[in-house]
Amino acid sequence: MAIYHLHVKVIGRKAGSSAVASAAYRSASRLRDERIERSHDFSAKRGVVHSEVMLPDNAPEAWTDRERLWNDVEAFEVRKDAQLAREVEFALPRELTQAQGIELARDFVQAEFVSQGMVADLNVHWDRAEDGSPKPHAHVMLTMRSVDENGFGAKVRDWNQTEVVERWRERWAELANERLAELDIDARIDHRSWKRRASRWSRRSRLARRLSELRVVTSILPALKQIGPNCIARSRATMARAS
Repeated sequence: MAIYHLHVKVIGRKAGSSAVASAAYRSASRLRDERIERSHDFSAKRGVVHSEVMLPDNAPEAWTDRERLWNDVEAFEVRKDAQLAREVEFALPRELTQAQGIELARDFVQAEFVSQGMVADLNVHWDRAEDGSPKPHAHVMLTMRSVDENGFGAKVRDWNQTEVVERWRERWAELANERLAELDIDARIDHRSWKRRASRWSRRSRLARRLSELRVVTSILPALKQIGPNCIARSRATMARAS
């Protein structure tokens, strides 16, 4: 059964995180962190079935190299509490094959992040749950500054807005459901919280109850119209017999 999950967080030095170490872990690779002169080796990690850096227009081609990209981020951000990257993690429908899941993840990342000017480090994991069922999901590390052929520019504050994150959540559900329908797979996901779904269900239930009551009234209306004349006729007949 397809499930909905999309979580957004910021990777920053304030929490003791390193962009290079984070990228190495998510890509199951070995990367050299030039800032602290240390290598992060997660090459023994299993389950990573796809890994690539996707560039927007005008970004330096050298950033297709994951190690170069995140070391450049670390070098550019000088504050000790700097925000280094944004991560979006989302569950892929387990009804998809690996190839279908990778294609769907790439399409979503290209449409919502890369086309908006972010460099996206995409890694698709095809893990197994405790019961042995597939647990496919994707990790996307995103740059937080504008970019051009010369490198990084200013931070893009609009990407921090709650409305933007909510749009990503909604667009992921829409794109995933469109793809499931195209593949004739009978499964769908819903980005709304259980509370919002319950509220909508409650409104629908009240509306259905009112419609049902209206149908009952409509069905007995002809009989109600006959009650008045019939009562008058019976009253007149009674009075006539009494006289």
